[in-house]
Amino acid sequence: MDKIDNAALDAALVRFGVSPTRPDAERRFRVDHTPPDGSRWQDVLATGGEMGVAITAHDWSATPLGPIGCWPQGLRTAVVICLHSRFPILLLWGDELVMLYNDAFRPILGSAERAALGRPAVAVWPEIWDVIGPMLAGVLAGAGATWDEDQRLLLDRNGFTEECYFTFSLSPIIDESGEAGGVFTAITETTGRVVSERRLRLLTTLATALVDVTEPEEVLSRTVKALTGSPSVPFVRLYLAGPDGPRLVAGDEAEPAPGAEARWPLAEVLVDGKLRLLPVDPADDPDRPGVPTVAVVPVPAPGGTAPMAVLVAGLNPRRPVDADYLSFVSLLAGHVGTALAGALAYRAQHRRAETVARDVSDRQRALRQAEALARLAGALSSAQGRPAILDVVTTVAPAVVDAAALRVAIVHPGTTLLEVADRDAPAGPLPVDADQPLARAVRENAVLPLTGDGAETTGLCLPLRYGDGGALGALEVRWTRPVADDEALRNLLDAVAGLCSQALQRAELTGSAQAMADFAARLSVARSTAEAIDVILDAAPTALGAVLPGLAMRDEGRLVRLWYHEVPETLSATFHDLTIDDPRPIVHALRTGERILLRDRADFAARFPGLPDPVGAHGLVTTVALPLFDAQRQPIAGLGFGWWRERPLRESDLALLDTIADLCEQTLERVRLAAAEHNLVTRLAGRLRSSALTTPDGLEIATRYQPAMTGLHLGGDWYDLVRQDDDRLAVVVGDVVGHQVEAAADMAQLRTVLNTLIRLGVPLPELFLRLTELLGVGFLGTCLVVVVDPAGRAAHLVRAGHPHPVLLRAGQDPQAVHTTNALPMGMVDAPMTVTTVPFEPGDLLVAYTDGLVERRGQPYDDGVAALHRALVAVRDEPAEAIADALLRDLPGTDDDRALVVLRHTG
Repeated sequence: MDKIDNAALDAALVRFGVSPTRPDAERRFRVDHTPPDGSRWQDVLATGGEMGVAITAHDWSATPLGPIGCWPQGLRTAVVICLHSRFPILLLWGDELVMLYNDAFRPILGSAERAALGRPAVAVWPEIWDVIGPMLAGVLAGAGATWDEDQRLLLDRNGFTEECYFTFSLSPIIDESGEAGGVFTAITETTGRVVSERRLRLLTTLATALVDVTEPEEVLSRTVKALTGSPSVPFVRLYLAGPDGPRLVAGDEAEPAPGAEARWPLAEVLVDGKLRLLPVDPADDPDRPGVPTVAVVPVPAPGGTAPMAVLVAGLNPRRPVDADYLSFVSLLAGHVGTALAGALAYRAQHRRAETVARDVSDRQRALRQAEALARLAGALSSAQGRPAILDVVTTVAPAVVDAAALRVAIVHPGTTLLEVADRDAPAGPLPVDADQPLARAVRENAVLPLTGDGAETTGLCLPLRYGDGGALGALEVRWTRPVADDEALRNLLDAVAGLCSQALQRAELTGSAQAMADFAARLSVARSTAEAIDVILDAAPTALGAVLPGLAMRDEGRLVRLWYHEVPETLSATFHDLTIDDPRPIVHALRTGERILLRDRADFAARFPGLPDPVGAHGLVTTVALPLFDAQRQPIAGLGFGWWRERPLRESDLALLDTIADLCEQTLERVRLAAAEHNLVTRLAGRLRSSALTTPDGLEIATRYQPAMTGLHLGGDWYDLVRQDDDRLAVVVGDVVGHQVEAAADMAQLRTVLNTLIRLGVPLPELFLRLTELLGVGFLGTCLVVVVDPAGRAAHLVRAGHPHPVLLRAGQDPQAVHTTNALPMGMVDAPMTVTTVPFEPGDLLVAYTDGLVERRGQPYDDGVAALHRALVAVRDEPAEAIADALLRDLPGTDDDRALVVLRHTG
């Protein structure tokens, strides 16, 4: 190549923002990295939610970071990524680990959030520094990223030392020096799940411990043994009701504070059946967070009679005493009550058999029933899922009550059909409003006797109930003979009903959790707003057993567009031409951000007087309209659905509604941001095409650029064609490390500098060395430069870490053109070896980026082999057809793809 014209090189580089210098006698290059104006960065940061505004308003000059305008580029970029993430993100910068974070992270800080911004992490979290301090130090010291799952931390964030669990990763943020300047922390709090699983294990342990107990005192002593040592119940006492008042039967070794036991309202709880909370130490303030507390809990008898015992349970002072905690201790008491009822039933049957003592068969039956009750409890505790529970009830329960036939019916909240299971017949539906005892027992939530011809009791229908007393189903028990509907029989039936109810509630909770997990999984793979809406309309109602879903979103001007799924045309037609001021609930939720819960149509009429009710006219009873918000908490959609039968919306249901709304909001915001960024980077990349205006004689060329399918790795791939003297053509194909707008910007600068160096005649061996001298190590990526000389019938290649090009000669198999191993761009520190291969008429040369061959879960060589097979199939086609075929036959990935196909035409 010709000698370099240094003056021309200087002038060209200045035009592209590159300043040349020459220390000593050797030429060197550098890029002007003057930091942008600080006020512009403040404007950028201020768009990142409430924390973006807080960061821009903070006096950083008083911190080790200094004013925002002086921050390193790596820090500013990390802060922008952090602020615009919906996932909780914490940034720790510098040796003092100064804290910056986004809106999603603020709940993790609790009340400490007011003083955390801009402070060293050790000053904010001294109580856990012995745990996280060494981790952070290791990351800063170059040990690499670390990951911790369900890490237990004792945080003082709400006025008391609280037991919290977190899953988080700590990753280094590399600054301009190439060293770790800070730590990027992605974190999610798993306290709720860890505590819930711990409590569920304790409930299972307790249920297993009580399956074969036939004495009331033994029930209580086994309960204490099962609960002792649990952090969820660090203190336990059990009192059995008796004619002389409550009697202490069992307790662990922990001693209450002096004078505390005398203040426990045991007798009052036995009378009114209401749970009470008291401090362990009478001198403590019960309203102060973190004060050790005991719950005085009634142990109910299944069926709604007066409590049989009192459970005094110490509560973990490092956990808040909330509704979930109280529900948990109530479930503990419920297990104890069910076991007590079984033991009392066994004792009553046993005493009845001894008293009557007319024949041995009665005593044997009582023993069989007690043993069968224990078997039923054990089988139900291990049954997984509703079908398995129904199978246990219909096959094991008849022996407990010595019944000839037993059917069980369950009804999902808000539905109009009962699912009826029978030992001798498959499960089938039964309308809730049917005139049958099973359906009546559910509707009336009451015990119904079944009588024979002589008005004698030959069977009973008794409801299965939720913890709050609402009916979830019913049992129908029939005997071949008249039975005495006495206390012993009712106790036994109540015990069976209690066991069945608890097992079905557990299955319902598990099903709801699985449905929410499936919903979240489907939302996580939605790539567009249309896909997200389709998943929301299909899966969100399924998680709640709801029907007729609709999603309202703003359209042009004041118009509102309604998406719906499986809604009759006669109903959807009433929602045409919606405007933002429409008074109906779904638009009201969109307009005002208010959640609307209508238990029945009377609620609708009272809330919206005079408004037509087409939803009620189509049979819905309970309806819900949920507002969905964007990142700035502005309503962007209204989600509506309902149930065919009145559904009492319990606290657990409201929590599910909140979870569904959160998942929908996060997904809609994610796909909106992804679409906007995808479009931006696609436009940027689309403007950077070949700079060669004509094709040299003897060459047929086809070029392609295809953006990534999801936009996750978009913007870093490029190609360029540079026409040279003597009908030579330089083909450049490159891939920048990174993605999205940053990668597009880096790619543009690299492409421009390489184009300039090639045009100025920099020798091919020195091309990447000069690039390193100009731009340093701030840009990392791979690149291939091929100088094709049709007249000389040769191709000259240098490759910086890039995929090998493919050469296909007439009548031969495709071959990768191997070159001397080379470092990626930004790391080349010496001239490179040029590889020269013959390039004869009819030969085909293909250069590409790795997005063409890399597939997740597939070896790289398999992708290259697929490329070779695709080339063979179209080897005789024109270059344009070959390029189209390769993009068509090699499916798209999560990375963008650049491709150049050259044929020597002679």
